[in-house]
Amino acid sequence: MMPLKEETMATMKALSTRIEELEVELALCRAAVGEGVLSAALSNEDVPKLKEFVGTRSACDVDNFLWRMENYFRAKGIVDNVVKVSTTSMFLTDIALLWWWGRSTDKRQGEIRK
Repeated sequence: MMPLKEETMATMKALSTRIEELEVELALCRAAVGEGVLSAALSNEDVPKLKEFVGTRSACDVDNFLWRMENYFRAKGIVDNVVKVSTTSMFLTDIALLWWWGRSTDKRQGEIRK
């Protein structure tokens, strides 16, 4: 039988070795999760098609539409604001589309006059 001091030292060495192994595994897991988060953009098939926004004057409808757009951008990995505006305009219809068309036409005509 091993004396208590030697047994304690052996246990401490085994625990130290196991801690080192777990730290390596943890680092690998963190790296894998980090890469997964960075490349979490979903494919086109995975992201549901959004409902079009017709231009109702309900603040709730506007908030819901904008919230769905932000979730869509997050799911698709879209971070560029120009792409966000362009993409959002594709989901406008009826009065909202007419409003957007008028704004974008006015802006283009203003740039031509300058």
